[in-house]
Amino acid sequence: MVVRRCVVWQAQNGAVFQFGWWLRRGVQKVRISDVDVIHIDWCTFKNSKCHLSTNKAVIDLGGTKMKFIQVSDIVMSNIRIEGSCPRLVYFKLEPSLTGSVTKMHFKNWSIESKTTHDNYHNEIQGANKASVSDWTFTNLKIGGQCISSPRQANFRLGSHTNNIKFTCP
Repeated sequence: MVVRRCVVWQAQNGAVFQFGWWLRRGVQKVRISDVDVIHIDWCTFKNSKCHLSTNKAVIDLGGTKMKFIQVSDIVMSNIRIEGSCPRLVYFKLEPSLTGSVTKMHFKNWSIESKTTHDNYHNEIQGANKASVSDWTFTNLKIGGQCISSPRQANFRLGSHTNNIKFTCP
């Protein structure tokens, strides 16, 4: 699948790039490029009462009670996010899941400004029988600063994850 040159208004619910709600998931060879995400509204109008559910991220794995997942060879490049973004990634696999999520490349992502909600974390986590590996964030910028480590962007890398890289050119 190829998706190019889109503008997405990120309203109150869900993710821009969501890896499904169905029981079995198989996604391979996807190319997404030149996307502008505008108006991330998860916390708009809520002020200090803002709460992010598990499907509120730019990229996430939606749904629960999954059985099998096979995701690989995904490239998302030249993604621009307007304003601040409370959570970029929430990709946390259910404990009973089997499969793998590998070879994800996020290239030239830009978030206009840092979030004011420091208590929200980006999360990537595998499961006992489902690994998350070989993800690369190349030239991920937040507020103009290139992110070279997970800590700089408030990422939590959980169990059963490996080879998650952040690089700046």
